[in-house]
Amino acid sequence: KMEISDERIPTSELSSLRERMERRDEMREALIKRCRDGQKAAKQAIFALHRNDDTRASKLLKQCHQCITNDLLPMVEEEPGLRYGCFANVLEEYVEGKMFYAWLHGLEGEEEGNGMNEDEKKGENNPKKGNRLRHRPRGRMLQPDDFHPIHLEPDEYIGGLCDLTGEIGRYAVQRGMDRDAPGVRLCLETNKSIMVAILTMERTPAGTGKKMGALEQSIKKLEKMLYELSLVEATGRNIATEVEDAVEEKNEENND
Repeated sequence: KMEISDERIPTSELSSLRERMERRDEMREALIKRCRDGQKAAKQAIFALHRNDDTRASKLLKQCHQCITNDLLPMVEEEPGLRYGCFANVLEEYVEGKMFYAWLHGLEGEEEGNGMNEDEKKGENNPKKGNRLRHRPRGRMLQPDDFHPIHLEPDEYIGGLCDLTGEIGRYAVQRGMDRDAPGVRLCLETNKSIMVAILTMERTPAGTGKKMGALEQSIKKLEKMLYELSLVEATGRNIATEVEDAVEEKNEENND
């Protein structure tokens, strides 16, 4: 019978591996818990933007940013394998929220204004047009470098960019209810530009195809909404059918 000497068994190395795996499991559990907080803050920021509560949205986005940089990134840097999964989902949600804020209001510290030309500024005090003009988005699109010091992988940035189009589509419903055809047109042009930009890429991250399908449907709805708004303006009809349908869908989403 052959005996194996204890000296041939890497006992200390195996013990170190066990400790590292236990440490990794502990970090994964901690990461999952903290990711929930960050993702919740980003989601609530988006909801606040739709309610025109910009102050709360800005505060929540800062909370999400601090959660990522102070709590999540140190764990991911220690264990790079933890980047994919819930952490990547938090980054996508944060990208979506921050891009939606910038698209509506620009970056904090930029010159105030909402992209109105001189003729539109003159009409801002018009009771019929003022509300539409004051809500005109800035149309600012963020680049990956705008999220520094957070480094984004391609799938995180493109995923957030695709999700942004969904928020722009929901925002277009609000503009449609206010009979703001130029506002709906800006939403349509933005989503079309994003779709064309992604389609012209030679390669896209996995999962982008599914989101592109939703984007195409959103663009079709916005095109129909804009067409019906033009009929409203021309004929004086009470409301556009596509706007009504979109509002019903939005209410169903909120109830869910």
